[in-house]
Amino acid sequence: MRKTGHRARREELSAGRIEYIEAARQRLRSRRMRRTMLLVALVAAAVIYLTGLVNTSVMLLEDMADTVRIALMPEQGFPQQTGAGEVYQAESLGDSFVVLGSEGCTVFSDGGGRLNTIGTGYARPALAAGKNSFVLYNRSGSELRVESRTRELYTRQTDGHIYLCALSDRGELAVVTDDVRKLALLTVYDSSRNELLTWSTTTAEGVPMRMAFSPDGTQLAIAAVTAQNGQMLTNLYLLNLRAGEPQLLSSEPGSTPLALTWPSNDRLLAVCDTHAALYGSDGSAKGRYDFGGQTVAALSAEHGGLAVLFGSGPSSTALLLDGGLGVQYQGPVPTAHGIVRGADAIYLLCESSVECYGLDGTYQWSFALDARPQAMLAGGDGDLFVFAGNLVQRVTPPSPEAESSPEA
Repeated sequence: MRKTGHRARREELSAGRIEYIEAARQRLRSRRMRRTMLLVALVAAAVIYLTGLVNTSVMLLEDMADTVRIALMPEQGFPQQTGAGEVYQAESLGDSFVVLGSEGCTVFSDGGGRLNTIGTGYARPALAAGKNSFVLYNRSGSELRVESRTRELYTRQTDGHIYLCALSDRGELAVVTDDVRKLALLTVYDSSRNELLTWSTTTAEGVPMRMAFSPDGTQLAIAAVTAQNGQMLTNLYLLNLRAGEPQLLSSEPGSTPLALTWPSNDRLLAVCDTHAALYGSDGSAKGRYDFGGQTVAALSAEHGGLAVLFGSGPSSTALLLDGGLGVQYQGPVPTAHGIVRGADAIYLLCESSVECYGLDGTYQWSFALDARPQAMLAGGDGDLFVFAGNLVQRVTPPSPEAESSPEA
């Protein structure tokens, strides 16, 4: 059908107006971006002037600039290819996350944007995450690199082979290497990349196997393992970075350390395969829960509590503990190989689905997958991301009326 002159003219005007409006929106976004970046620069300059911590403040400026860029990026959506057929680790980074595989790691924004891809060629890659940055290192190698969400911050070569690394939210870095004089060497660097302290551990003290900085970066918890009377011994230390002397909190024969985490600056949670223990920032014991000989299949120490999955066969049991190690729920759950604790629920990684349960053990919903889930992240803002196959996708809970309770 042929358009009349007036109608064609109206459509041309409409198209032109749409282009004009879109261009205006783009100019507005650009002006907002410039104003925001200027504000970031002014705030960072004030921090530099008031503190005199130039290197730390430059890192703060870079971090704030990253946050602005990520916030203004258009959402790409999910699923996204991760490039990791086998997921070694997945860690949250504020408004983004990093996933590590055999070929390297990729950083995504929570909106699905690809922020950074790092191919290392490391034989045994591992990473440790802070608030908005992470350290990527080669276990048994001698190189590490500290990365922001969008770019490399710096690299470091070590004299010995690297066993373990930890990174604080403020940028302090702890590195454990082999030590030709004793057993292992712990070196801590401040956020300005200067050496802060070293500790050479003896055979009696053990090799650090788990480490975690307190949120304010003033203390470092260390779980070191050694052998005593033919069995493994875990020594738990608290290292005040100002004092520089490690404090022995406990020695646990027959235990293997699984996780260290700080729910707050004044609380340290240590989880072994035999028990969970809570300590104050002064090293005082605050609580303990023994697992009663059950086999730990997986655990998640997030959002102020602890979720433990027991079982090595066709049946699984979940244990949910609050911040004081009080029992919230203990009982049977569907057979699973992973567990993730969220702010108000737990998520079970089953053979081809994610199953959600409340903290009281009540069934909530199920999310079907085409491949076996390998890892999952539960953000504090409610975002759920699951890694299955070589894809990461956002988990959207189904509507309540679409769900019915399964058999546990």
